Amino acid sequence: MAETNAAEFKNGENIFTVTKDEMAQTPCSDMLCSNFIELGFGYQVEGMWSEMLFNRSFEKSFQITPATYDWFGGNDIVGDDWREQDWYHTAYEHNRWYACPANERPPSMSPDCDFLVEKAPFYSLSVTRQDGGIHGKSFLCVNNFETDRWCGVAQNGKYMRAGKSYRFRGWIKAEQKGEADLRFYKTEKSIDWDNPVNTIVLGAIDSEWTLFEKEFEFAGEEGWTTFSLFISPGAKLQIDAFSLMPVNTVNGWRPDVVEGLKRVNPKLIRFPGGCFASLHDWRTAIGPFDKRIPEPSYFWGDTNYNDVGTDEFLQLCEALGCESMLVLNMFHPGKQLYLAPATKTFEEAGAPHGFVLDTITDIDEGIRCAVEWVEYCNGPVDSKFGAMRAANGHPEPYNVKYWEMDNETYRWFPWEDYAKTVIRYSEAMKAVDPTIQIGLCTYHDLKFLVREMLDICGHAVDFLADRMCEPDNRARKLEILREYNAETGHNIYYTDTEALQNRDPTPAPYIAKYYADNNITYRSARRTWIYALNLVSNLMMDQRCGGEVKFMCFNNLANTSGQSCIETPKEGVVLPFSGLVYERMSRTEAKWPLIIEGYEPTSRKPIEIQAAWNIDRTKLVIYLVNRSHEGTYVTLDLSGLGKTFSKAHSYMMSAESGSVMETVKSQGNLKRVSRHIPLVEDGLNSFKIPAFSFTEITAL
Repeated sequence: MAETNAAEFKNGENIFTVTKDEMAQTPCSDMLCSNFIELGFGYQVEGMWSEMLFNRSFEKSFQITPATYDWFGGNDIVGDDWREQDWYHTAYEHNRWYACPANERPPSMSPDCDFLVEKAPFYSLSVTRQDGGIHGKSFLCVNNFETDRWCGVAQNGKYMRAGKSYRFRGWIKAEQKGEADLRFYKTEKSIDWDNPVNTIVLGAIDSEWTLFEKEFEFAGEEGWTTFSLFISPGAKLQIDAFSLMPVNTVNGWRPDVVEGLKRVNPKLIRFPGGCFASLHDWRTAIGPFDKRIPEPSYFWGDTNYNDVGTDEFLQLCEALGCESMLVLNMFHPGKQLYLAPATKTFEEAGAPHGFVLDTITDIDEGIRCAVEWVEYCNGPVDSKFGAMRAANGHPEPYNVKYWEMDNETYRWFPWEDYAKTVIRYSEAMKAVDPTIQIGLCTYHDLKFLVREMLDICGHAVDFLADRMCEPDNRARKLEILREYNAETGHNIYYTDTEALQNRDPTPAPYIAKYYADNNITYRSARRTWIYALNLVSNLMMDQRCGGEVKFMCFNNLANTSGQSCIETPKEGVVLPFSGLVYERMSRTEAKWPLIIEGYEPTSRKPIEIQAAWNIDRTKLVIYLVNRSHEGTYVTLDLSGLGKTFSKAHSYMMSAESGSVMETVKSQGNLKRVSRHIPLVEDGLNSFKIPAFSFTEITAL
C-alpha cells in the first residue's frame, strides 16, 4: 500500500496551532452542496417522477448509445441485461408492453429498443405499434380475434400499495366496437389471469378518440403488480397516452423521493443537462402532458417523454427550498455536427452525428428562444410568456437566477465564436430580467483560453461554469478570475457545474493506487466510500476559497449507477454514501476556514484536517478526513483563538474499508456515531482520525 501522510501527525505528538488568520476575505458559500440532473439518461428523473408506466405513449425508442454503456461500466460489463449489476434497482426497469394473457420475460435492455411483444400464446390476438395517435409518433392497436374470450395488453413492474388511491388516464378509440377493462394482477412467476385483484370497468369504447380518467383505491396486497387493459371478443382498439400515477404526489414527484431529497438538502440543482440540454427545446416540455412532444435522447439513447419540463423541475426546487440553474441550448450551425473526442479545435473533429437538427442551428432564433424562456420563468403575469406560465398553473414568477450558456461547448463552438455569441445571448436575456446571472463554460478544451474568452465577453457574464474537482485546475482558474476582476472591477465568481470527484486521469496519488490495488475501476469507484470521502475533501477545498467558489453541482443527483446522492427504486428511496455526506455537509456551520500553523492543506493528501469559524465566529468547526488505511491522532492547539472551549459535539462517519459500497442491494455499510465530547480548556486537544473516516467536531 502506498505511504500515507500519517507521519505528518506523529500519532498526535505533533502539535498544530489553529490561528486566528482566515484563509479568505469572504465566508464560504451557503450553496456549495449543489446537484445536477440529466434528462434523457439512465432513468435519473423517471425514477423520481410518479408515473408508473414505462413508455406510456408506446413510442419506438432509440438504441442506448455507447456513451450510456460507458457511464454505467462498459458494454462488456453491462450488455443488455443490467439486473445483475451491483448498482441496479427497479427504477432502471424497461418493462415491455406484451400481449396477454401470457408470461412476460424479465426486463432488460432490448437491442432493438422495441419493448413490445405482439402475440400471446394460445390466444388469437395481436398488439401492433402504428403511426399517429394523440401523443408522440405512434399508438398501439390491440386486436382481439377471439369469439368468446377477453384478452389484451399488459405491463409488469408496478409496485402498488394496499388502500392507496391511483389515477389512470388514457386515450382509447374503437376501430371495431367493443368494451374495455383495466385489470390489475399480483405479479408472480405465473400470473393467475382469472383472478385480478382490481378491475376498473371502462365500458363501451367510442369510434372517436376519447379520454378516460379513473380514480380508484388499490384492493390488492402491497407488492409487485401487473397493469393490463383487457378488451372484449372481436374488439379492435387503438390506445395512446396512457398514464398511471398515485393520487398523492408532490406536483407529480414521488413524496418519498421529495422527503429523501430534503435529507440530501441540495442548495441548487442544474437542469436539464448536461449533454441533453444542448439539443433540447424547452418549449416542447410545457403545457398539457398529452400535447408535449416526446423527443429522442440523441446523446444517450432512449426517448424522453418531456413529462418533466421547466414547470415540474422548478416546482421540485420550490418544494425543496433550493435554487435552480437552467442550461441553455445555444442554437448554432455547428450543432449539425458532433465533436466526440476531446481534440484541440472544433474544426479538427466535427463530424455528422446522423440526426437532422436544423431547428436549432439559427443563432437569432436561439436567442429568441432563450429570451422567451427567461420571460416564461421570470416574467410578470401580464407578459406574453408570463401569461403562458400562469395558464400552465403557476401565476407567480419562478425567479430563476442562474443560467448556464450551454454544455460542453467545445463540441459545437470554436471558442472565439462561443464567447462572442454569449454576449448576444446575455444582453438579450438580461433585457428581460436584469437580475439573472450568466455562466460561461470554461472546461475541457477551453480550459487554457479562459482569460481570452473573458477579454471578449467578461462584461456579459457573472460566473465561470467549470468542471473538474482537481486542485491545480481550481487554483489556475481562480488566479485568472482574481486578475481579471482586479483589472476590470468585475466580480465574476467560480462554480463547478458537473462535479465528478477526482476526475480521471488525476486522482490523488494514494487514491489512484488504492483503486489499482483493489481492482476498482474508474466507473465502479464512484459507488465506494473512498469516493464519498473524496467529495468531503473537495468540499473542504472549496470552503478554503471563501465566496470565490459559489457552488459545486455533484454529478449526479439521482439514479446514476450508484454514484448519486439518492437512489429511487420503486419500493422506496436509499441514500448512497455521497448522499449521506451531502446530508451532513450541506448543513455545515463552517464559514471562515482558518490557517493552521505547520500544516499545508491540499486535497492531494489522504489524511486532512481543517478548522473554521461559523458565520459569527462563536463556534469552531473541525474536520478530520482520512481516505487511507492508516489511522492516526492529531493534536490541535486552540488556545490562540481567544475563546475557551469546554465541550464539543462529534459526528463520525466510517466504514471498514474504502472499497465498501452503499447500494440498494447492500445497505447499512456506514457506521455513524454522534456524541458529546469534553475539551481541554487550555486549548490543547487530541482527536482520533480512524482509517476511512470523516469526523465533524463542533466546539462550543
